[in-house]
Amino acid sequence: MNSSISSIYDKGKVVTPIENKLSFQTDELDLHLFETKVKTSGFALAFDEISLITMLSGKKVMHFNKEHSFEFLPEESLVLDKKQGMNIDFPEAEYDNPTRCLALIISPDEIKETLMQLNESAPKIDHTEWTVDSSTLKFTNDQLLNKNIERIILLASSNSEYRDALGKLMTKELIINLLQSKARDFLLEKTDALAGNNQLAFAIEYIRKNQDRQLTVEEVAEKAHMSKSTFYRYFKRHTGSTPNEFILSEKIKQAKYLLANTSQSVSEIGFALAFASSSQFIKHFKNITGLTPFKFKQSSDIVVK
Repeated sequence: MNSSISSIYDKGKVVTPIENKLSFQTDELDLHLFETKVKTSGFALAFDEISLITMLSGKKVMHFNKEHSFEFLPEESLVLDKKQGMNIDFPEAEYDNPTRCLALIISPDEIKETLMQLNESAPKIDHTEWTVDSSTLKFTNDQLLNKNIERIILLASSNSEYRDALGKLMTKELIINLLQSKARDFLLEKTDALAGNNQLAFAIEYIRKNQDRQLTVEEVAEKAHMSKSTFYRYFKRHTGSTPNEFILSEKIKQAKYLLANTSQSVSEIGFALAFASSSQFIKHFKNITGLTPFKFKQSSDIVVK
């Protein structure tokens, strides 16, 4: 979690160790920062408008009705419909290791305006309309969404004279990034089903099936029947990353699986995934995961699927 955001929590007045709340407002949204410092269960919560809930640190277990429960971890988010009730457990919260999350309550007018603009200027790849899906399904934040959320927290908690003007721009950006993140997760999870009639899904599936080769953007674009420039622009718009970034991230994802579930050496895995050398593989792996492949393999609690 960003150190500046941590300081906002640290300066806040502790009202109760269970779901302590700091609140800030701009014209377009209400920001609530929640912190829990003791283990507890069954905490009930709901919001009056559509809200984005994002985990910052620690772990929650979210319960929606009796049938739908899941763990909620840092850099994961979900969108809740207005008045959607939930019950929350905090299995690991402690004074020295608090569980922290945020809720952004977004102006309905701003959501409607942004959706109209998107449907006119950037239609979805399946030609359906953009909508805010408040299905309580969690999704993983991409880098753009994480940065956007951090900037909103810092702006909303500041005394800047431009806070409301900047808040409107950031809120619109947040809505777009949020929609893109959920659409990206759907696309990446459903590539098998979509690949037959969707160029982008076909390209993603092609990348995943050819991780033992040094793929180029030109090759993948050709397979998707697009020019390189069109493919690059189309890919980045709908996945949030460039084709080369995605190719690399998929190789590292596969490397993590192999490190955790096979006896292959670091050099064997690097060779199998078509890295030019072991040193190049190690460099890219550490840049993305923060660990060397050897350190990753040593971890005793790895579970990679």
